[in-house]
Amino acid sequence: MADVFVSYKREDVARVRKLVDALRASGLTVWWDEDIPASAPWEATIEKALADATTVIVCWSPDAVASENVRSEARAAREDGRLIQVFVRPCTLPLFFGERQGVDLSSWRGRTDDKRIAELVDAVRVRSGSPKSEQQPPRRRSQFGLRVAAVIAAFILVIGTAVGWWLLTPAKATGPQTIAILPFRALNPADANLVDAIWDDTRGAISRNPNLRVLGRTAVEALARQNLNPTDYRRKVGADYLLDGGVQRQGNRVQINVSLVSTKDGSEVWNDRIGGNLDDVFAFQQRIAQEVEGKIRGRVAPGGGVKVQNIATSGEVYSIYADARASLRKRDRQSVTEAIRLLRQALAIDPNYAPAWTDLGSAITLQHAPDMTVAERMDHSVRYIRHSLELAPNLAHAHAALAMVQNFPPSSEADLKRAVELDPSDAEAWLWLGNLYSSQYRNREAAAAHKRAIEVEPLWYPPMANRILELASIRDRVAMDNEIERAKATGDPVYSAMAQAFGAFGKGHPGDTLRIFLALRKEHPEVAPAVDSTLENALIFLGYPDLAMKLGGEGPALVAAYLGTSISVAQLRALYKRPQDFWTDADAPVLVGRQFRKNGKSAQLVDYFHATFSGVDDYADRLKLRPNVYVYLAPTLAVNLRDNGYSSEAEQVLTRAELILVQALRIRPLDTDLAAQVSLLRAAEGRDQDAIRYLQYAVAHSWLPNGGIALDIADEPAYARLVNRPDFQALRREIFARQADERRRAGPIQDIYAALGQRMAA
Repeated sequence: MADVFVSYKREDVARVRKLVDALRASGLTVWWDEDIPASAPWEATIEKALADATTVIVCWSPDAVASENVRSEARAAREDGRLIQVFVRPCTLPLFFGERQGVDLSSWRGRTDDKRIAELVDAVRVRSGSPKSEQQPPRRRSQFGLRVAAVIAAFILVIGTAVGWWLLTPAKATGPQTIAILPFRALNPADANLVDAIWDDTRGAISRNPNLRVLGRTAVEALARQNLNPTDYRRKVGADYLLDGGVQRQGNRVQINVSLVSTKDGSEVWNDRIGGNLDDVFAFQQRIAQEVEGKIRGRVAPGGGVKVQNIATSGEVYSIYADARASLRKRDRQSVTEAIRLLRQALAIDPNYAPAWTDLGSAITLQHAPDMTVAERMDHSVRYIRHSLELAPNLAHAHAALAMVQNFPPSSEADLKRAVELDPSDAEAWLWLGNLYSSQYRNREAAAAHKRAIEVEPLWYPPMANRILELASIRDRVAMDNEIERAKATGDPVYSAMAQAFGAFGKGHPGDTLRIFLALRKEHPEVAPAVDSTLENALIFLGYPDLAMKLGGEGPALVAAYLGTSISVAQLRALYKRPQDFWTDADAPVLVGRQFRKNGKSAQLVDYFHATFSGVDDYADRLKLRPNVYVYLAPTLAVNLRDNGYSSEAEQVLTRAELILVQALRIRPLDTDLAAQVSLLRAAEGRDQDAIRYLQYAVAHSWLPNGGIALDIADEPAYARLVNRPDFQALRREIFARQADERRRAGPIQDIYAALGQRMAA
């Protein structure tokens, strides 16, 4: 028999492992699911361990709250007095668990001498009958007593949520509101004691809200006997609201009618009827959640909810929302599509749940939707998130998401900083703040912001991957290696492999990246969608654009552009609903512009440009929020314009790109990508020697073209004058040699095709 059974969600395994180690170091015997032998029946083993353990420690987090398995284990432990609650991440507890104290380990870093661990160990020993404690084991209440307590707790939570919403809307949140909770009426005199207990516990629950003042019991009883009007309560004792309720029980069924009245004018601002059977407490709990909480939009902080947990909804909706969030965080196409489906399902049940509107806006931006233009996606996303902010003005994540869906305009820095100020534990807000800095070439600040995201979510790979690549760009190899070692130390094989793969990418070895990811894909097929976008990049670096496009599900036109084969303006018009969506795409204009010139169709491309924009200023304005995209296209666009007699426009294009790159050179070290961009721009400007010098720097530091610059640099229009120079050809050969070496690192091409489930081209 173990002293402790540990219940948790797999997303928290790294934190929980530290807790298990600390408890074992204190001399306790601890059982958790990693102790299950490979050959043992999983569910039966867990059930037996749960039944045998003296104490059950439930590790609460947002993921654990959303897990039916964790909640079931917690219920079983609570019913027979074995439950100890800890918080490994901040969260709001499920109904009926919030009345119990818990140990907050959200900021714990694994020290076994921490006083919180000592408290836990003592609590376990008390429950196991250790001689150190004189306390007696908790007595089990009668089943009827348990049911009544559950009904009371559910009712208290409902009333507390309702009052929080009505009293703390932004227009009235000028200070603590005063509420008089009138004695609840027992419709059957035999239930007087039960009703009095409900009333008293309700008063206690509401009084714990720091934004409310609850009038004392004696004063309210005295006032109630005077049969006053609501406005009299405002005049006599300064009450802003009256809460009144009547309770009726028939057998095992309880019904509570409750209403909230404003003392300003005597108007009823809320009322509801809550009912349920005492013989099925948890069904009653769900009904409370669905029929009451789901109708009440809780803003439990002045100005609106700050975190998801502050905004009330039904348990059903929150469960669906949690599943959607988990899918959305994976970031791959399939998961984003699933997240959108789940979010729409949640909003169909509860159209006022602000966090779901926020994440629906984010998901629309991230989805792969060929039938929608970039502008249409942005329009939908912005509308959804602004609606979310109308429902909850201080919802931190909504402020952050609004910046993301608009491609991080410079003005969004204020929104992102506001988001992390409201909720410093929002890892995604820190991720996006880092992405904003990165888009502005502020890579040191980006790496710092992504570090904050990692501190909040140590096993979430996007901030880790971005941080590694940013540290590589500023040539901080020590910090980069430390980040990789930190990931390995988590013991999570997927997370560790991802860190090593991105580390190889940052060190200029896409072949190793491809090899590591293919092995990871084989061992953990569930992560394939998450790694495939990086695989696409690695395949392009290695000179396999056709396979990269197949993996990404790209259409034949983009594949053709990558391979340099024929494409037409008519095809572009079919692919993009609006011409500006083509010109503001991250990849297509560079690829197509290169291919049109190579195939003698430069004039058609220039005509398409002029048909889309009134001039260079108009085009630059469309891309002012995405300077890196503009810089990559500028040399190719300028050459095409110049070839067709538009030299003045070509110079305007190059001048704007020059300003962006000069700023980048001021605020970040010269890395290989930046050097390659500067080289191409210098070539387009006619500064051939500078172009060669920057290209030499990039190649000397293991740079490989990624399609933004042609896989064969001789195909770049801006390099046309340099192709016959010996030093240019020497660099070209060196690139090919490095590419061949990286291919060897990756393994035979037939194995790559097989690993990706693709058939070799004929």
